Amino acid sequence: MSAAGTFILMGAPTRALSEIEAALGDLEGVAAARAMVQRASIHQAIGRFDDALAGFRLALPVLRRAGDVEWQTRALSNRSLLLTARRAFAAAEADLVAAETLCTEAGLDVAAAFTKQNLGCLKAGQGQVTAALELFDQVAADYRRLGVQVGSLLVDKGEVLLSVRLVAEARATAEEAVAVLREQNRRVDLPHARLLLSTAALLDGQPAMALASARQAAVDFGRLRRPGGLALARYAALQAELELRPTSVGPARARRSAAELQRAGWRVPSLEARVLAGRLALERGQTADARRDLGEASLARRAGPADCRARAWLAEGMLRRADGRRSAALRAVTAGLRIVEDYQATLGATELRAHVSVHRGALARLGLRMALEDQSPRQVLAWAERTRVSALLMRAPRPPDDSLLAATLADLRTTVTEIEGRLGAGQQTGDLVQRQVRLEREVAERGRMLPVAEGGSVGNAVLTPRSLAELTAALGDAALVEYVELDGQLHAVTLVAGRVRLFSLGSSTQVRDRLAHLTFALRRLAQAGSDRGVRTSRLVLRTVTDGFEEILLAPLTRVLGDRSLVLVPTGVVHSLPWSLLPSCVGRPVTVAPSATLWWSAERRPPPPLGARTVVVAGPGLPGARAEALAVAARYPDAVLLLDGAATVGALAVADRARLVHVAAHGSLRADNPLFSALLMADGPLTVYDLERLPQAPHHVVLAACNSARLHQLAGDEVLGFASALLVQGTKSLVAPVVPVPDAATVAVLTAYHDNLIAGRAPAEALALAQVSAAAASPAAQAAAAAFICVGAGLTV
Repeated sequence: MSAAGTFILMGAPTRALSEIEAALGDLEGVAAARAMVQRASIHQAIGRFDDALAGFRLALPVLRRAGDVEWQTRALSNRSLLLTARRAFAAAEADLVAAETLCTEAGLDVAAAFTKQNLGCLKAGQGQVTAALELFDQVAADYRRLGVQVGSLLVDKGEVLLSVRLVAEARATAEEAVAVLREQNRRVDLPHARLLLSTAALLDGQPAMALASARQAAVDFGRLRRPGGLALARYAALQAELELRPTSVGPARARRSAAELQRAGWRVPSLEARVLAGRLALERGQTADARRDLGEASLARRAGPADCRARAWLAEGMLRRADGRRSAALRAVTAGLRIVEDYQATLGATELRAHVSVHRGALARLGLRMALEDQSPRQVLAWAERTRVSALLMRAPRPPDDSLLAATLADLRTTVTEIEGRLGAGQQTGDLVQRQVRLEREVAERGRMLPVAEGGSVGNAVLTPRSLAELTAALGDAALVEYVELDGQLHAVTLVAGRVRLFSLGSSTQVRDRLAHLTFALRRLAQAGSDRGVRTSRLVLRTVTDGFEEILLAPLTRVLGDRSLVLVPTGVVHSLPWSLLPSCVGRPVTVAPSATLWWSAERRPPPPLGARTVVVAGPGLPGARAEALAVAARYPDAVLLLDGAATVGALAVADRARLVHVAAHGSLRADNPLFSALLMADGPLTVYDLERLPQAPHHVVLAACNSARLHQLAGDEVLGFASALLVQGTKSLVAPVVPVPDAATVAVLTAYHDNLIAGRAPAEALALAQVSAAAASPAAQAAAAAFICVGAGLTV
């Protein structure tokens, strides 16, 4: 028996089975039952699941009669994984409850932790992502307390993270799992970790790493004689090859992979491969083959897990489109989207909702593609809205008070402050950086445990896509422009005086390439030390902005006229300083993540009479104190937070404030946009802190670099400071999308506040301040151009 266990861990299944069969020939009674459990576990490890279930079924009665608690719990816990894989959730949970009871009564702490880990797998299989992650965190703490390291926990957790497309975390977890299992020589578990790493690396834009990892996993699964794992690894390799060399994979290979996955019992991957085969066949004009593939995949659309049904509806939509039944195809896509949205609504945390929206991508793109093919402006606008900020539209106004989350955020602020202090003193910070990483992980994981929102609303407004009549009424004399990107092509939909129009604008690559030149030109202009340098910088800037104008706005000029603008960007356009475009100079322009979110912000009531004004100057930013004093002087009732008083805790006074102005260092975190931060005296103020405010301020001014930038996740799903404030109840926000020259912002923003006090709406106040700054000095022009107005900036 001991030899059999050793051989299976070494990845020698044939030798392991030979040894356990020899042992069973010599054993009887309880000892034989234990050997049956071990044989069943070997069968489970090599994918012989029916044999494994039969073995557990034979052994358990003998172990129960003998009162052998330890081996009963092992059998029950392992059998629960088989039942979970077969979606027999009730039976799996009954096994785990029985095992947990036995462990508690017998004081088997390690076995209890394994049982809890399997319960996490059960919750994940049921789609209860938050519950699964919470259980895995508890198990990790148990393992640390018991002094054991279990690589399979990392694999289980990584798979759940990947299921909601937390790709960066899943990849890091998979890499850690591979390292731990390799060090422990756990060859039976190592291919799982490599397969997980392959999938995460592919989604993270590393197809070469994904291919190498998938091929090694295939070798490992083949050595273990595990056809199910081998089928998955081969499909992972196919996907990586398709990304690296698109023409190297044909529909026949995808079809063979789908059949192999189906034989192995992998329902969802098989569906995915079948849909891929259909798509590749359509692209090659093999219509009959495509119809067979898509028709077979579409059969699963009526029952089963959400991701399975969503993929099946995608196949049905593609099939109906190929048959020319366009209305029916759109109904299929809508049905698939509804399934994803219902699942998304069960997740409490903004981050989980934003990342799981990746599943919406293929469905929404198909709907959008058909609307563009039909040249239907109304449908393009409707489908564009379906692709945007779905996580934000169903976000709860605020998470509940959570003392552990608050304490961890406070610890994180202290740690970051210590890091800054050591860096200033030229000291080593390695230990503190490791602590920062750990605390950020704890904050993110705790944030995912938030309860589900009720009703999907912000304030009293239910955030569902709005009708044209509602948007038209809210716009008044203003114009809406919503940009759409698909297959590398840029389009715009305009809504003016109730009429919708569609424009094709050309390749989106032009915009992406020009944006880097614009940021460079602005920086040069701010730093120009001679007249010649100023002239050169302005010439480059004019050339670049004229190019943006030609692509983004010139085709729309006749429709837009001189109206105020509500702009809904897409992709790289999220980072554009719009005031630099010639037709936007002096024009009130406000930007929003979606037309629906803008409409909701527009409907927010004015702040109550007597609502306070708060002005804050963060540490270490030259000019911040002077800026705060100048702004506060314009508001006699202002609460002024300077120096050591400018803490995250003190910003509780911003709750329901009429106006908050913050001058501070800002940082944009692409790896996790919810850790984008403003630096306060006691450390960073993150998006997680903002979500804890009972009610965000009515209007916010952030004089902090990049604080208006939105980090794009999937499609037009975005996260960042600006989106978080809008969702929490802020009506409008003024902040920069590019780095700003600190000293030059004082005059720009004091002029902005003078315009606000004179009764101007935020977008108009900013436009006037930007015109004045352009005439004042090159540095002032560069500083002013960096700012945009976000939200409902056309009204006070």
